[in-house]
Amino acid sequence: MAETPSQEQINALMQEAKRSASAVQLKGKAQTASVFDLRQSKQMSESETRGITALQESFARQINDSLGSYLRAPVEMKLVTVEQETLSTFTKDLQEPAYVAALRFPSLNAHALLQIDMSLVFQMLDLMFGGDGKQQIDVRELTVIEEEIFESAIRVLCDELRSAWQAVLATEIRFDRRVKLSQITTLMPASEKLLLTAFDVTIAENQGKLAFAFPAAVATALTRDLAVEPERAEPANSQKNRARLQELLANCSFETELMLPPSSVSVREIFGLKQGSIIVLNVRATEPIQLNVAGKNMFLAMPVGCGAQRGAEIERILTIAPDKETK
Repeated sequence: MAETPSQEQINALMQEAKRSASAVQLKGKAQTASVFDLRQSKQMSESETRGITALQESFARQINDSLGSYLRAPVEMKLVTVEQETLSTFTKDLQEPAYVAALRFPSLNAHALLQIDMSLVFQMLDLMFGGDGKQQIDVRELTVIEEEIFESAIRVLCDELRSAWQAVLATEIRFDRRVKLSQITTLMPASEKLLLTAFDVTIAENQGKLAFAFPAAVATALTRDLAVEPERAEPANSQKNRARLQELLANCSFETELMLPPSSVSVREIFGLKQGSIIVLNVRATEPIQLNVAGKNMFLAMPVGCGAQRGAEIERILTIAPDKETK
């Protein structure tokens, strides 16, 4: 017959059970699940940052020409930052009136933001209205007419951005609308991690800031093809193919011409020319002249007779690089 436990043993078992239950509860609290936000997880690598920097610097160079021509004034845009930050951080220092445009990426079903200093906006408008862009204008809200006219400048920026990205990400970039600061969160949540590229813009000696803020959908699509591809092993038959290509090229024909260097002749001499006239050129008869191959000056040669035909006797081989010669 089993021994009946004493009251002390029962109390000890109860205490042990309570301690085990408490340990399970603490362990459960330490492992409490939380929502995982994929928008916060992607950090750009160094190679991706370098790639985006190169793309945006190319965009800036294109803008210097295209926007400068559009405004009929010198434009200098320089990339200053490429970084990641949340939408709330991006907008915290902005105050109305502010110019923020929503740019639409139809193929990605996403919007990006373009923010331009109001001082820069008014300077560009002054140039578009025929001014010199040097007047200091008090910051105020844009009129309806000013806003409609300025949209044409935004479209120039969109076109050049699409062109600069074309080799990496072929997508349309369209001006959608201007948005108030209070409306930005209707386009993307405040916690959205953005790819921010900021520029210093100098127009007619006045400087302002311009920044693009791209959401995760655009940044991911852009960086996907920026990864460095591993080097591929050379095919086993590449040497044979190269030799075959060289053989085919060896049978190609190129236009050649034996040319005297330019000499100056007076108008009086030209008017006096007739059949049998001789023009004395500024070239010694004993000096070789240029033999061009496919438009490139590659040899110096002397004209010679080859039976019933003319020929060129090579005296010196020239390199294609300018101002360098090898005998």
